[in-house]
Amino acid sequence: MIKLGFHLSISGGVSNAPAYAAKHGYGTFQLFLGSSRSWHSNPIDKKEVENFRGIVAKNNLYPFAHIPYLCNPSSPDTNVHSKSIEMIIENMEKCNALGIKYLVLHMGSHKGTGIKRGISNIESALSSSLDAVGNVELLLENSAGYKNSIGSRFDEIGHVIDLVGKKRLGLCLDTCHAFAAGYDIRNPEKLDVMIEEIDSSVGKSKIKLVHLNDARYGLGSGLDRHWHIGMGEIGRDGFVNLFRNSAFSSGFFIMETPTNSQGNDSTNMAEVLSIISEAGRHL
Repeated sequence: MIKLGFHLSISGGVSNAPAYAAKHGYGTFQLFLGSSRSWHSNPIDKKEVENFRGIVAKNNLYPFAHIPYLCNPSSPDTNVHSKSIEMIIENMEKCNALGIKYLVLHMGSHKGTGIKRGISNIESALSSSLDAVGNVELLLENSAGYKNSIGSRFDEIGHVIDLVGKKRLGLCLDTCHAFAAGYDIRNPEKLDVMIEEIDSSVGKSKIKLVHLNDARYGLGSGLDRHWHIGMGEIGRDGFVNLFRNSAFSSGFFIMETPTNSQGNDSTNMAEVLSIISEAGRHL
């Protein structure tokens, strides 16, 4: 079964996100658990927790949380590294309170100190966080391949998972990031190669979420610029190819597409539903 949704605002309270998802018929959604621009956020009101859980249960929704982008567990800066661990733990605790099983995070940047040191830093950050808080699974999101980033190649993600040696680590696959990092998901054979790489280094079963985003710029650009589904460089045919692959015949797909004069959540959802139908898949 395929479940679709969007990253949603928590303006006015975290329970507004599932309420919006339910109103629009989504099967899943993603949200920040506080300000995306601050290292720390306020505790979630008890009433908000109850409302969130109630709406999710009543409407059979499946929520995912995302760490704010300030978090950089690969950082060589001890202050940033420590604050990143604190942020991960804080968000995991909020996930437990809200009944959210998965927390997505970017692996970050080694800031020019080298991939080996960056991986060592993220291994210690993830180990500390998983030891501190139970139940929640951390989903490592592949990066777009920008300078000094970690995780644009799936063998890097697999190496981190192996080093941590924890079961509560999975993969969030972002289609825009994969394309920007050089994986041509438009081509059936090359998509198969990418999936084989994921399976050998991470494991296909570790793909718990797909961020379904088109790419504003070309293959291998290294630029993390999401675009409307079917209107970017991946294009409609690329997403039809994706959904025709058995690896994506079911699961959770969340869009992080922009809202502007060229499209919005409604137009992107309509396009994805049309693509899924053309690919011969069903919700």
